[in-house]
Amino acid sequence: MNHRLRALSHDPVLGLLFGVADMMRGTCTVVGNNGVKVFKGRNGPETDGIIGSLARMLGHLASDVNAPSSTGNRGMGLPAPFMGILRMFNGIPVGSSDLGKQVEYLYVHGYDFRQFTAGSIPALIMEVMMRACYAAKQVKLADESLGQVLVQTVPTRMNPRFRMMLAIGYGCMASVNAGRICVTQNVMNLNYAAWMGLAWNGFHAMKWALLDKHLQLWDGIEREEIAELERVVDRIEDLESRVEQLPT
Repeated sequence: MNHRLRALSHDPVLGLLFGVADMMRGTCTVVGNNGVKVFKGRNGPETDGIIGSLARMLGHLASDVNAPSSTGNRGMGLPAPFMGILRMFNGIPVGSSDLGKQVEYLYVHGYDFRQFTAGSIPALIMEVMMRACYAAKQVKLADESLGQVLVQTVPTRMNPRFRMMLAIGYGCMASVNAGRICVTQNVMNLNYAAWMGLAWNGFHAMKWALLDKHLQLWDGIEREEIAELERVVDRIEDLESRVEQLPT
């Protein structure tokens, strides 16, 4: 019933790595209570190569998105991204249970990739609105071009200030979601996308605030000091050349 949660080959993201590796090695990588385990398969390795295995993996993942549960109702299709990895954290207490059991409870009761996608819609709307407001502010107040501002919101080249804004936005969304879970006493109200966004953007925002900002500051000071030393050396060399021209 829960093999799609436990097998990393069914993860929407990790499946492209573990699924292809499992097919080429003839194995099955499974998340258990004590970590990740690799089991030998019955049919042996596939011979389709990386491209062929990747194509088969994509087709298999697509076919499992809308897979019904054993009782025929919705749920228990593909799990949400990285949800299977969380299953092995059974040592983290959550109320009278633990994180691993709570994750499996969510999945078995219908919290799969479809619900994750639906829960991602508010996060998507928030990110689009924040990018639009940030771009409008920078164009109006900082006299920057629209293209230049939009580049600052691209994940690989994100402006640290905008990263902080995203972290705060996801923090607010996750806080409201935590309040809803506490009031309703129903973990199925979890917005997995909001917590994923908070973890990802919060990590990068904290890294910038505690480390990268200071490294950038001292890097700028270092460049200024080196430039000053180079100017002093140039003046010394200029004095040396002038001294050499003096009559003896």
